[in-house]
Amino acid sequence: MYCYRFIKLEWDMVDDLNHEIKRLKTRIRLIEQLSTTGLVLIGVIILTKSYSYISVVVIILLLLQLVKALSQRQLKVKTYLVKEVEQRTEEIRSEKDAIQEESMKLANALRDLGEAQDELVRQERMATIGQLTKGLVDRILNPLNYINNFSNLTAGLAKDLRENLESQKERMDQETYEDSLELLEMMDKNLSKISEHGYNTVRIVKAMEELLKDHRSNLALTNVNDLCRVTLKKINKRYGAVIQEKGIRIDFEPLTLSLMLPMDVEQMLKVMSNIMVNSIYALQRKLETTSFDPLIKLTLRLETDELEIRVWDNGTGIDERLRDKIFAPFFTTKTTSEAAGIGLYLCREIIQNHRGTISVNSEKGMFTEMLIRIPIYLSDSGKRKQEEESVKGDAYGK
Repeated sequence: MYCYRFIKLEWDMVDDLNHEIKRLKTRIRLIEQLSTTGLVLIGVIILTKSYSYISVVVIILLLLQLVKALSQRQLKVKTYLVKEVEQRTEEIRSEKDAIQEESMKLANALRDLGEAQDELVRQERMATIGQLTKGLVDRILNPLNYINNFSNLTAGLAKDLRENLESQKERMDQETYEDSLELLEMMDKNLSKISEHGYNTVRIVKAMEELLKDHRSNLALTNVNDLCRVTLKKINKRYGAVIQEKGIRIDFEPLTLSLMLPMDVEQMLKVMSNIMVNSIYALQRKLETTSFDPLIKLTLRLETDELEIRVWDNGTGIDERLRDKIFAPFFTTKTTSEAAGIGLYLCREIIQNHRGTISVNSEKGMFTEMLIRIPIYLSDSGKRKQEEESVKGDAYGK
């Protein structure tokens, strides 16, 4: 604020000085015109021999020259002052700009430091929880695996008993045969339920284990367009039959330039694949009840200092009451056998590790759009590396 006031004062001074300089220049030009007129007048006096007026004219000319000399001196001083003030003002402005630039750098550094500290605390907390619960997960998985194996073994024995029962049917009375068959069917149903719940529990426990893993990113400069192309290849390889059968169209709108960002490729592929699979699931669900043209749009955009990744589908949409819950761990709208409910939670964790955000916009029965925002800020070394990578070519295209 002080710099702004000082610069304003100096510019006001410059304006006043320039006004004085203009006035002095006008005065000097007027004196020069009067001096020329006086010389002409002296010539006329000499020609007319009216010598009595010469002394008066000469005195006036001398006074005019004196005033001119004083005015020229003032003009020189004021011109010098203007140059000094302008030079000093420019120096102050340069200093102000330098201070502002350093202040912005300091503010950015403090912001990055705060974010890094928050991220470190969050990750260390998750790592501590993971260490504390790893033994518990192992203790749960071991008896669960035993139960599942025992269930499968018992189901095999029940199958053998059924075959033996069928072979001895002729030797048994009807009531004993029917009671035995009913008992075996009951065993089959119970064993099937035990097996189903056992495997679902194992999957949930493994999901917990994945949830508690250290997801700190191993960053490397990555071509964003190619990351999305690899994601689409993986989706087509795994779900190509479903996509073709259901007539699902996938549109991809890449960036017009080759953007390299520091990313963990493996983790980001998990994020993109998870979101795309959710879109395919939503389209399948909607196709079960209505006929429409299923569409998924994957769009990349640059907005100021952020990369936007948008995945849009015209599937079932998400109920407004559930939108705030979809990123919570173990929340899912699917059945227990279909999902454990940690996919979007892990997506959010991974995006946060990239200093980004993920959000959802949806209208039930109409559409869902997942929006990922990742900052494109790079350090000087990162910028140099990006320039080198851009010259060499795309990371996945080599």
